[in-house]
Amino acid sequence: VREERIGEKLGKIVVRYERGRVEPLYFQWGTRDFHVRVLNSHWIDRMTRPIRYFFSVTADSGEVFLLSYREGEPVWYLDSLIVNGR
Repeated sequence: VREERIGEKLGKIVVRYERGRVEPLYFQWGTRDFHVRVLNSHWIDRMTRPIRYFFSVTADSGEVFLLSYREGEPVWYLDSLIVNGR
């Protein structure tokens, strides 16, 4: 298992805001569409300014992605992809 850094802005993302929680549901990376099957974990990095919010998700494709956004900015990022294998 290894982490492949991507660091790209996502052009499209659908997020649910409910009871003070944020949950990514769907995103588009390039020409590929991904529906979030599982929210594996989420955390906040308060050491950065602006504060960054991170989400580890498993897509319907089975791939695991790390998504994030910065507080006060309407842009989401695909930070990395977790790759299984060699």
